[in-house]
Amino acid sequence: MFRELCGDTTLKNVVLVTNMWAEVSDDVGESREDELSTNFFAPVLDKGAQMVRHHNTAQSAHDIIRMIMKNRPVVLQIQRELVDEHKDIVDTAAGEAVNKELNQQIRRHQAELKAVQEDMLRALEEKDEETRQELEDETRKLQEQMERIKADSEGMASNYSKEKERMEAKIKEMEQEAKRERQRAEAEHQRQMTELNHRLQITALESRIDRVRLEGQVQNLQSRLDESDDDGGCVVM
Repeated sequence: MFRELCGDTTLKNVVLVTNMWAEVSDDVGESREDELSTNFFAPVLDKGAQMVRHHNTAQSAHDIIRMIMKNRPVVLQIQRELVDEHKDIVDTAAGEAVNKELNQQIRRHQAELKAVQEDMLRALEEKDEETRQELEDETRKLQEQMERIKADSEGMASNYSKEKERMEAKIKEMEQEAKRERQRAEAEHQRQMTELNHRLQITALESRIDRVRLEGQVQNLQSRLDESDDDGGCVVM
């Protein structure tokens, strides 16, 4: 299941952590570690995963986290299947793995149910009421288990669909909020630009008024100077 979720190309980012080393001797711990690496974890380790020991200390935990932080993020197989390939959860490799296990359980229960029914028939033929009752109880339990497994499989797809719809609605809401925020920002920017242009116009108008006033004063002085020259007098400034 883990490999189907991640995909083989991403397993190089996986770190398998073993713990409780203080609970066993070194020989026992190393023997178990060797068994894990050569059997259970071998398919993942062969794809580049690493197996490290956690010694129940902060330093050990920090070292493991630093190791993971050096990894370059990669897209998981189930992400590609759900987002890029638009598959339903039951059609992904992980979903198929779950269904495969569920189907195997159903087949096992069906085989057990068939055996129980055969035993029940024999008990009926032998008129063994106690055995017949026990077999009927066992049959009911097996049927309930099969129904529960079937419901689990259907529920997985239903829950995924509901979660997908919820996430899509959330994303749409976020996009709309972002759009409204952009519109508010654009409106505020336009308001500020309008206000700035208004201030510039006022400043320009005030400058023109000041210039006209100064020009009037200069002309007035010039006129007085001209009059003074004509009268042979002087002008006191």
